[in-house]
Amino acid sequence: MQKSKLKSSSIYIQAFIAMLTIQLIHKIVREIPGSFEMGGPGAIITLAFAGMLILGIILTLSRHKSGLILGMICGIWMILQPIIVHIIMRKPDINEIWWYPVFPWVQAILIIYFSFLIFKNEEEQ
Repeated sequence: MQKSKLKSSSIYIQAFIAMLTIQLIHKIVREIPGSFEMGGPGAIITLAFAGMLILGIILTLSRHKSGLILGMICGIWMILQPIIVHIIMRKPDINEIWWYPVFPWVQAILIIYFSFLIFKNEEEQ
């Protein structure tokens, strides 16, 4: 049981949780309403990833490594989602702003970065 507990400094964990929280708010404010407006399976997928973010936050707060893995999965999805929706499926952005996916991409990169930082710190301890 102790192997799955995080021993890293709380500042790394707090930064990771902060990024997950920012992405969760982005999902609630922008992606969930947009996915319902677009229709199709995207609404369910977006809700599922919002749930994963909530679970990732809870698990990381309780210092479980599985929260980091959920965060990384969500981060990878955040990079792929605009590519799938806007390029492959050819759905225009809700606000018709072509550069809008830059914001979720930066959030995703930071989530993945902090996750790797915590994993690296775990190996050193």
